[in-house]
Amino acid sequence: MQHTSFPIKTWTAFVSDYQRIIIYSLILILVVTGHYFLMQIPVELFREIRKVIIAMLSILCLGGSFILITRKNGGRARTLFTFAMFLCGLTNLLSVIRGFTSGYAGMVEYKFLSMPMLVYGSVYAYIFLLYPIEAFRPGWLTLRRAIFLFLPTIVIPCIYLLMVKIQNVPMPVVEGLTALSREFWNFSVWIPLLILTYPVFGLVVMLRSRNNYKKWCEDNYASMEDIDIKWLEDYIFSNFIITFSCLVVVLSDNVRSVLMHNIIFLVFFLYGFYRVLFQENPYPKGYFRAGMDETEAREIAEIEEECWEKVAKAGISVVENSPNAKCMFTEKLPEYMNKLEQWMQTEKPYIRKDFKLLDAMEILPLNRSYLSRLFNEGYSESFYQFVMRYRIAESKHLLLTRYDLNISSIANLSGFSSPSVFCRAFVQATNYSPMQWREREMVR
Repeated sequence: MQHTSFPIKTWTAFVSDYQRIIIYSLILILVVTGHYFLMQIPVELFREIRKVIIAMLSILCLGGSFILITRKNGGRARTLFTFAMFLCGLTNLLSVIRGFTSGYAGMVEYKFLSMPMLVYGSVYAYIFLLYPIEAFRPGWLTLRRAIFLFLPTIVIPCIYLLMVKIQNVPMPVVEGLTALSREFWNFSVWIPLLILTYPVFGLVVMLRSRNNYKKWCEDNYASMEDIDIKWLEDYIFSNFIITFSCLVVVLSDNVRSVLMHNIIFLVFFLYGFYRVLFQENPYPKGYFRAGMDETEAREIAEIEEECWEKVAKAGISVVENSPNAKCMFTEKLPEYMNKLEQWMQTEKPYIRKDFKLLDAMEILPLNRSYLSRLFNEGYSESFYQFVMRYRIAESKHLLLTRYDLNISSIANLSGFSSPSVFCRAFVQATNYSPMQWREREMVR
């Protein structure tokens, strides 16, 4: 009897496929274990270790923030990470100074659901939220939006203090999980718990931004090689670990729980400093400021006005987002596509490695919003996919006409950043390597 053999996935292949999940799981187990054992150590040993940890943290963050400031072309995202590092270094430096003067190394006292500790942690959660928002969608974070994101940190404690003043009673203190369950419906309990949800809110915002990040990059940039998505995923996971550790600290009623929390911050900023320091900004200076003003698309504005006049003369009732309301841009879409294709074929801008969406403004009177619509609606593909199609076509032409060129030269002349990027893209598009495809075409 013949047995059918099925390919067995090796352990190495399994680890390679799930490497990040395995690492994240091991880190989470390590954090849980670390919290448990460090909360058992003697108090005097805890104080000595914590002074060393926060001293190291202050040196790392203040020194690291100074180094990041001196780096040029880092973008606003790097500036926001630098600000988070500086603030962490400053608060830990003050904690060290307080430890030497009063014997207690810390900005706040770590008690069960302590209001100052909750507000302190909420402010930190807000500051940690700014970097991934700017990194995931550069230029979106304005001062107004930043203030809006900070409002829960201000409004909820203000409501708490106002209600205490109205009732004219001292702020009640919840001293443990038993009191928490007994007094759960008292506002003095659920308002602190509401503040505690802000870091969770931050994680939700990061995850939601991450889901749209790749598409946004493909709509705005012609190369994905410098887009460090893995680091941003690590950043989100780190914030999850910090949030989990924060919950342990505020609900454990054990001051020694903060030691693991400090160690997590030390490792996070050490790793984060390394990644941000050597991460090159793929976007040129002023890239996200250019073309943001909708009034710059003068030709589109004229088309819209003409279209609305035609609609009004025809007596058509137009509802916002209806098909009639979309005729302003679509009316000239074929003309824009024809002009774009002529430019791509004659000037070949796609062979420039730094080719970007806003370069198309050289020939089209459109801003970023309309340029993105041009590719998505006109070609049913992103800007990245559109450019990749032209680069693959150019490489095919070179493969068949320039036998004297090697793979590295063909990749360079086609606009690819490296031979490895070229080969991966070519295989993905044709299911053949460049040399295999050339041999196959020669036989035909």
